[in-house]
Amino acid sequence: MAETYYQILGLSVKASPEEVKSAYKRLAIAYHPDKNQGSKTHEERFKLISEAYQTLSDPRKRDFYDVKLFYKTVTGSHGNPDPMYRGVPKTRREKENEAYKNRRPDREAYREYKGPPIRERITPQSLALTLFILGTVVMILLWFGDFMNHWTAKDHLARGDYATALSFDPEYGEAYFARYLNRKNYTANQKILLMDLNLAIKFSDNPSSAMLVERAQVFFKMDSVQQSISDFLTAKSINPQCDTAFFALAELNAYYLNNPKRALSYYDSTLHLVPQSVKANFGKAYMLFRLKRFSSAIQQFDQTFTLDPNNAQLFFYRGSARLAIGDSSAACADLDQALTMGFEEAKPLVDRYCVGRQN
Repeated sequence: MAETYYQILGLSVKASPEEVKSAYKRLAIAYHPDKNQGSKTHEERFKLISEAYQTLSDPRKRDFYDVKLFYKTVTGSHGNPDPMYRGVPKTRREKENEAYKNRRPDREAYREYKGPPIRERITPQSLALTLFILGTVVMILLWFGDFMNHWTAKDHLARGDYATALSFDPEYGEAYFARYLNRKNYTANQKILLMDLNLAIKFSDNPSSAMLVERAQVFFKMDSVQQSISDFLTAKSINPQCDTAFFALAELNAYYLNNPKRALSYYDSTLHLVPQSVKANFGKAYMLFRLKRFSSAIQQFDQTFTLDPNNAQLFFYRGSARLAIGDSSAACADLDQALTMGFEEAKPLVDRYCVGRQN
């Protein structure tokens, strides 16, 4: 077996670069042809020493040489490498033969298989993505279910079946309002009616002014005047054309809050929306009378007479206003007419101011 480069330089395979260099210098001096009178033996040895040094002094060449030397040492081969050596790619047939020899029975492999490692099966990212997808799917399904229930409820309500509508959508405000409108025709239990109205307003995205007006009227019947006023004000803000809310606020301020100035303002707003309203015209005239604006009150009573000429109450108050400004003749004519039409409240004034006109 030929000498290795390490043997030529007299070194071990673990020799350091400094040791390689030192050994080369020492041997090069000893075997240099000039020092040995041109000896062929020394010349050949010198060439081997130089070749060994050139290989072992270069880290890249030395690594390659070490691998080659190791392979020769392990396999004992000096020709082509063994095909089964892992450094040489195996052919397809060789791989198949090796797999066949190393195969295990299917049942044994099944019993021993435990699946991929936990880290490969579940990661925080995959878990978060899975939960997000599941949550999205659930939300879509719930939304679609609610949409279908509401659509079905809306269809039943359009046919007047509010009970079935509420069974499909228990949060359908318009269905509660429809139930209230039906119930108020046959029950005087204001608490039951209030419950339906509360649910109607709660479950409506945009409660209508009609809902607020109805609840305000129920509150009034339950002697909750302040809550009634609050709902009328809300109804007015929702629908500035809601004459019912304006008229109700006028009446409440006139007869419950004793605020004729504010009542007069609400009566004016009502008449702006409904000029032919007898009640609003009379209310405005009466507020002018209470504010002692008698001339304006008489004009307003005159206007109201064009809408309701047979109203005994109008005769009485117009006569009272005429008395206040000293027009006794016209006042007594109005008071006599009111008394004749059965308005007994006119009798004390007739007895006091119109004695000479009694029959």
